[in-house]
Amino acid sequence: MQKTETDKVYPSIIDGKDIYHNENGVLVTSASNRPLYRFSPFSISDESMYDLATNAKQGFHEWSSFPTEKKVEIFNKAKELLKERKEELKESHLEIGGPGWFADFNVDGTVGQLQEYTSQLSRSPGNIVQSPDNDLAFTYKQPIGPVLSISPWNAPVILAGRSILAPLAAGCSVIHKSSEKSPRSSYLLVKCFLDAGVPPKALQLVHIKPEENSKFIDEVLQSGAIKKVNFTGSTFVGSKIAEKCGKYLIPYMLELGGKNLSIILSDANLDKAADAILFGAWAHRGQICMSTDKVFVDETIYDKFKSKLIEAAKEFSKDKDQQLSQRDAIGRDKVLDLVEDALNKGAKLVYGKFDKDAILKSNVIEPMILEDANSEASIYTQESFGPVFTLHKFKAVEDVIEEVNEHDYGLKGSVWSTNIVKALNIAKKLEIGGVHINAPTVSDETTVPHGGVKSSGVGRFNSQWGMDEFSIIKAITINE
Repeated sequence: MQKTETDKVYPSIIDGKDIYHNENGVLVTSASNRPLYRFSPFSISDESMYDLATNAKQGFHEWSSFPTEKKVEIFNKAKELLKERKEELKESHLEIGGPGWFADFNVDGTVGQLQEYTSQLSRSPGNIVQSPDNDLAFTYKQPIGPVLSISPWNAPVILAGRSILAPLAAGCSVIHKSSEKSPRSSYLLVKCFLDAGVPPKALQLVHIKPEENSKFIDEVLQSGAIKKVNFTGSTFVGSKIAEKCGKYLIPYMLELGGKNLSIILSDANLDKAADAILFGAWAHRGQICMSTDKVFVDETIYDKFKSKLIEAAKEFSKDKDQQLSQRDAIGRDKVLDLVEDALNKGAKLVYGKFDKDAILKSNVIEPMILEDANSEASIYTQESFGPVFTLHKFKAVEDVIEEVNEHDYGLKGSVWSTNIVKALNIAKKLEIGGVHINAPTVSDETTVPHGGVKSSGVGRFNSQWGMDEFSIIKAITINE
């Protein structure tokens, strides 16, 4: 009998071996609900969890003792393998509904992450410090220990990649838990690292059934092996993970949701701002944690800027990527509920159309712009994670800063002005992890720290900051 794609089962990888704990596996579907393949969920039995945790501890001791030049050699080999296997990695993103340009960025961005972390491997592990009471005092950075890394589906290669690379670069071993919506990407990525020479116990992969995620995290944290958790995903799930970590006094790093915003001052380059805001709001159908949700516009240029947005939107909407489906019904329905609630509470549709029946049938949400969404509407404070944003007039920018700082979220913002000093002063006052002047909110570079504050998370990925998240600073003093 001829095999179909859905006969393909992606296993967990434990101690370098493909592990099939469930022969039939769990079905993974595309954004249009087409069957793709299956994954074999990891068994949360006492024996399996013991092996997983023991391997992680042994892998940590082995990997952390590797000399720098050996790690550089392995990372360089991994970079070459990523390039060689780029098409397969891209396909793992395209098949779940990712646009082509973003699939490219995912793989190329992971290569960039590798390059940057490789350059950081040779930096000094510590510093001499002043000490009036000792002959010599210095700090020494050491890897924190085994790390549990959890990444989401929406940028499946680069987000899994950074969740693995940052702790590996610091010298930690990693247990990576894939997203049940993109397990193939994680499998292919982990295979690249293992084939490059990362010790099999130092990097392991588990696929978990969605209904068993909570149990798995409890069990692996309870084992005592895990010394830090990093999670990228929703604020709701992130808060649950923080609770579990708190129970066992395990530190965590969280990159969570964001109600990202742009502020358009009266002296802004409106043409440039309009194009950038549409990209920031609608790229990947708004399914990026950094997507623009709210746009505050000086009242003196509001109508002019709105007209420019509408004109630019007509061209932007011709892009075939805008006709791709949302990833699943859960995300689609959240966007529908937020827009419907806003319209019922007085908001107006500035651009796009809202045909609920058509959206439910096609799973495609055409890009939308709303105005007059007030604080009674849920979309005013909730992240949509869809191709929709709201416009808001302001008279005094100080009022905008005060309102933004009252929001729960604080991931990304942008300020638009030709007066750079004024824009910089505004950026400094915003309680946000990253502010981009005259650029979109969607911005993440390998050499620039990335992360949020408040309900958008804690900690920073990328470069030296990413490595430091998974290091401890030990103080050593010496006397005759």
